[in-house]
Amino acid sequence: MAGSPLFHRLVAKIRPLLSEYNNAETHAITVRKMLNQSFDLKRFLKIGSHSSNTAIRLYSDVDYMAVLSRNEAKWEGSIINSTTFLEKVRNDLDDRYTQIQVNGGGQAVVVKFGSGQHAMDVVPAIFSRVDKLRPIYWVPDGNDGWRETSPELHNKYIIDANERSGSKLANVIRLLKFWKICRQGTQSLQSFYIDMLLASSDVCLGVKSYARCLYDTFQLLADRECSGLRDPLGISGILRATSTESQLDDINASVDYSLQHAKSALQAESWGDSSETIHQWGIVFNDQI
Repeated sequence: MAGSPLFHRLVAKIRPLLSEYNNAETHAITVRKMLNQSFDLKRFLKIGSHSSNTAIRLYSDVDYMAVLSRNEAKWEGSIINSTTFLEKVRNDLDDRYTQIQVNGGGQAVVVKFGSGQHAMDVVPAIFSRVDKLRPIYWVPDGNDGWRETSPELHNKYIIDANERSGSKLANVIRLLKFWKICRQGTQSLQSFYIDMLLASSDVCLGVKSYARCLYDTFQLLADRECSGLRDPLGISGILRATSTESQLDDINASVDYSLQHAKSALQAESWGDSSETIHQWGIVFNDQI
């Protein structure tokens, strides 16, 4: 058993619905066609939580990388800064959609559909190089510069780690992302940081329940104080837990608080007190389970 009935029910509750995937595919076709009309679009590929199978229902935006020709990022022979490149894509989509914005990290264009319940993050990119037969891209770093990334290599890393964990890892990542939504002050915790930190750790290895994996995850975050993680693949440099340093204090306070109550939940479980176990996990998830 990978966890108690409480966590099995919660995992089922937060898995994305098939309709979410179908809606995302429909929107992706439309956005791709529009970008292709204005730019030399080389690839339009799904990235992020939905491509690594760690998305959660209703909350995880669908991320796509729009790989444009290098010439689209040049001005008078030189590569423009990434903010200008991002604005170039945003302005084009702004002519076609009414709800367009650049995300808080300054790395993607957010396209909202309908009444805003569905959103797509479009990350503009240009080709950089090939590593291990996989393409590496330059994407905006949120500070006018560029950083390298490889969605295909990063996804493979996460998927391989999930297989080694007996498929627990993806669900523990989902649980942590749901915790992030439930707890005030943790919304700024970056999903990619969560994915890569847990994939590079051993918190989900061995015969362990979801409860124990979660406790070990909070302990890992507390020990690190959510410090930056060097990309295990050596591609994207230091992966930050937040977009700004000022957001770290709130996240670390929530991690410490949740760690203590997760410890109390495990103690109650060892005593056979199911009521107190559920109560303590309820505190961790801000009474939203």
